[in-house]
Amino acid sequence: MIGVVEGGAGDIAAMMTIMNDAFDPQFGEAWTAAQCLSTLVLPDCQLLLAKDGEGVCGFAMSRWVFDHQELLMIGVARRLQGQNIGKLLLSETIHRAREAGRTKIFLEVRDGNNAYDFYLKSGFTTIGRRKNYYKNADGISPDAITMLLEL
Repeated sequence: MIGVVEGGAGDIAAMMTIMNDAFDPQFGEAWTAAQCLSTLVLPDCQLLLAKDGEGVCGFAMSRWVFDHQELLMIGVARRLQGQNIGKLLLSETIHRAREAGRTKIFLEVRDGNNAYDFYLKSGFTTIGRRKNYYKNADGISPDAITMLLEL
């Protein structure tokens, strides 16, 4: 059975294992351990870990300012993608945001990423676009689509 627990800076190694597995390096979306750590040590950051019998199998990282939360990323081990672990992590992120009195959750997703449909089905709406935001290995620069969930 998979459960979601709160993580912290001490979970960077496990998080990076998932990060390196879940994010295709072609698109340049993955963060480095230093980027994750510098974010996680801030008091306004939350790391949730999905754990199964074999250890960490997914994560969700977010941060907030006042009553707005930003979902920075969700990653799930490739071997377990499509098994609702991302949905579980997103649901827990939303639940905790509501409990903390947040009124909105923002996120950005690369144009062409299958996660876009996942977020639409989860109630997010498209509110904007950042042109040529991502830089991939092929020299193509996909847009970032900005999305919002009203809580």
